[in-house]
Amino acid sequence: MSLINTDWDYAKLEELIEARGSYVIHETGVACTCRNQDTFASMIERDGMPASLRRLNCYLCAGDGYIYRNARVIKGLISGVSSGPSRSLINVGYAVPGDAVFSPSFNAGNLTDFDKITFLFPEPLHEGQVILRNAANMSDNKLVRTDLSSSEDRLWYSPAAAIWCEDENGIIYTHGTDFVFDDKKVQWVENTPDDGTLYVLKYEGYHEWLVYHTPLDRFDRDRDLSPRVLIRKKHVMFTNGSLADTPAKRVDEQDELTTRTKI
Repeated sequence: MSLINTDWDYAKLEELIEARGSYVIHETGVACTCRNQDTFASMIERDGMPASLRRLNCYLCAGDGYIYRNARVIKGLISGVSSGPSRSLINVGYAVPGDAVFSPSFNAGNLTDFDKITFLFPEPLHEGQVILRNAANMSDNKLVRTDLSSSEDRLWYSPAAAIWCEDENGIIYTHGTDFVFDDKKVQWVENTPDDGTLYVLKYEGYHEWLVYHTPLDRFDRDRDLSPRVLIRKKHVMFTNGSLADTPAKRVDEQDELTTRTKI
């Protein structure tokens, strides 16, 4: 049978995504204004410094250099790269173990580098997150706006459940008794570790992924088949956590502004 006249069945492809795909929150990633790259900005002073000098304590992006806008819910297929056909992406150097491939619905529109994808199902945070107790209010951090009280620490992701918590002295802490969760924050209520104490918290959370490489744009006979994109966990790419509210709240805000739900 000749493949010359063979064509894509868009309806079947979309049915596959609808049947086997997952809903995620997609946010458009753009450069934060703290990364001013205007050629002439170096000749201008703002607050006594060159306007082109990056602000490391930027509140908008928490020092990551990127902000995320236009939150919306889309659907797509998610697959790992450590096995199966996608493993070739590791072999050619595009991906590393732990990355994933996301194939969005044909109705999702384009996804671009540094866009953010948030899974709507919780997953364990591998080995956990090591945190320095009350670091946000110690030393020079007192000069930075963190929106953390002395009883709070920042998490990478919105938590769903605690798995294990232990400090460098071997003291074990219990969720619900010693600490509780509040969005992306640990809130200590009793038996609090001393300031400056390191502790590890392993938890299930709603992982955030960044589109970091888009070599998989697909076209057939000048028709856009929508891209497959490579995604990497946000805490692997950026060590700082976002100071903004959860992506789900940003979806609600976006819906309120546009008076329509984007699917």
